[in-house]
Formats: sequence, C-alpha cells, structure tokens
Amino acid sequence: MTDFPEHGSASIEINAAPDAVWALVADITRMGEYSPECVHAAWENGATGPEVGAHFAGKNKIGDFEWEVPCAVTDSVPGSVFAFKAVRDSDVGTRWRYEFVPNGAGTTVTESVHAPMINIQGSPSNFDGRHGMLIDGMNATLAAIKAAAEA
Repeated sequence: MTDFPEHGSASIEINAAPDAVWALVADITRMGEYSPECVHAAWENGATGPEVGAHFAGKNKIGDFEWEVPCAVTDSVPGSVFAFKAVRDSDVGTRWRYEFVPNGAGTTVTESVHAPMINIQGSPSNFDGRHGMLIDGMNATLAAIKAAAEA
C-alpha cells in the first residue's frame, strides 16, 4: 500500500465579492461545469439548496472509472464557507471545504479536502498519483470558478 497525505488544499484570488463566489460554489448543480472529476451533482431528498444537512449526489469520473457519492452539507454560511462530506457506508470521512475571505475588492477562495480513504488498502482511491490528481483537480476547479465569477 502506498501512503499519501490525507489532506490537500488550493487557493485562488477572484475579482468578485465573497457572496457572489460563494453562490457559484454552493450551487452544487453547477459543480460539473467547474470540476474535472465531478461530472454532475443534484440535490436529493427534497433539498433545494445549500442548507446544513441537505443531501445531494455527485457523479464523478476519472478515465473509465465512474462512481456516485451521496453527500451532506456540513457547513453553509453565505460569503464565508461551504462544506460537505460523503455519507456512504464505505466512506471513512471524505470532507470537502471551501472558504471565502474578502481580499480588497475580491475574494481569496481556498478549497480543501480531507480524504482518509486514500490510505485504505484496496480502495480504488489508493493509487500512485491520486493525491497529486486531487490537488490538480482543485486548482482546475478554482480556475473555472474564477472564470465564471469574473465573466
């Protein structure tokens, strides 16, 4: 088994107000537009927006490998933070977090992940290059969010 860091993060400066950038990120139905790995996400169980406890399902793809992840919003403060965790039985606590900090006329956005499943023997997420792929994916996601926010 290869050991990888369980945590990673990336940040970007965006020339838009924190509330505007937060609204783009917290609308999980748009995540497929930004992420190189998430191809689709939809609210579930009657949820219609980013309230704490709201559930959604994400569909992800890397090459030929596809998987769905049921998630729950864990933190949601407009203009400040949006966070969620995977809630399937086989998951051991994967958590994603976006923080929005005012920076002059814009916003510093930091996306972070805590992914202990990377170090579970036999996990499809445990392969050489996965941690780097997560970091690259976060950078690509943030760049796409920046383009949308600044358009």
